[in-house]
Amino acid sequence: MKDKPTLKQLMEITQLSRATIDRALNDRPGVHPRTRSAVEAALRQLASGSPARSSARVRQSAYDFRVLAQAGDAFTDELTRTAADLEAEFVASGVNLAVVPCVGASDDEVAARVREAAVETDGIGIICTNTATTTAALRECMTAGKPVVTLITDVDADARHTYVGVNNRAAGQSAAFLIGRHLQTHTSPDVAVVVATFSYTCHEDREIGFRSLLRHRFPNVNLVEVIKGADSGAATYEATMRFLDEHGKLDAIYNVAGGNEGLAAALHERNLTGRTIYVTHEVNRITEPLLRSDAIDYLLTQDLRLLLRTAVEHLKSAREGRAVPAQAIIPIETHSRYSLY
Repeated sequence: MKDKPTLKQLMEITQLSRATIDRALNDRPGVHPRTRSAVEAALRQLASGSPARSSARVRQSAYDFRVLAQAGDAFTDELTRTAADLEAEFVASGVNLAVVPCVGASDDEVAARVREAAVETDGIGIICTNTATTTAALRECMTAGKPVVTLITDVDADARHTYVGVNNRAAGQSAAFLIGRHLQTHTSPDVAVVVATFSYTCHEDREIGFRSLLRHRFPNVNLVEVIKGADSGAATYEATMRFLDEHGKLDAIYNVAGGNEGLAAALHERNLTGRTIYVTHEVNRITEPLLRSDAIDYLLTQDLRLLLRTAVEHLKSAREGRAVPAQAIIPIETHSRYSLY
């Protein structure tokens, strides 16, 4: 009877970490299907009596990175799809990248997943709120020698190696410029901003950029209220309806967050679709049809392929002890219905 394969043998063949192999063998969540396949292939190799040697044909990756996404479900779905599209490219470069949705997760839950990933992976990409609970876990991860890269929204500089994403203050300024140009001949037009939580630094930075550019370039425009939408369709709908009940007039609205299905529904219900200029972020399964139907006028976004490629590049560099920049800023893309393909 043949001896049971050891973790050491599996590590030699697959070039995966002990923790990753253990998770694959015990069918734990967060393991990429190709990683499971690599471990299964190594088990078959050992069962057949072949020598326990590293094989380029069997080997899955040199690095196992995980992206934790504490974001809305539509954006997380798009990020996951993009990562899947890039899977072969990443594997060829020696990287296994898994996106772990943390939709609706509390900061305590996200911190727990950070600590888990710090043990089980070679580095972490993360989209999260900038709270003491989460940043403490990220600092522990860095102390353990694992790189941390933030995506889309940033945290305290000492809690990550690199931020990858657009300049969010400039994104807010871009939204203000689009709206201001539309309304520059109007007399005292009213504009509102929808924000989920300022714990996301991207929301805060976008709102600051929007407010500052309106003040300096378009003083005729009134920023009448910041609406708290809670990053969900239902909450954004209720918040927008309350605002419209109290205020009535609304010439433009800028949503720095999610919940666009609720915002669009509220505007439609009050017969404001196409009359209220509507600017928001990200192209996804919710915003794209709203843009194509003229419910949304402009979408500000970034190339998710470039975002993930840049994040992986800096995770690898940091893991290998090479210098990485504090920020890797990628271009802001602006779409109307006519620029989507």
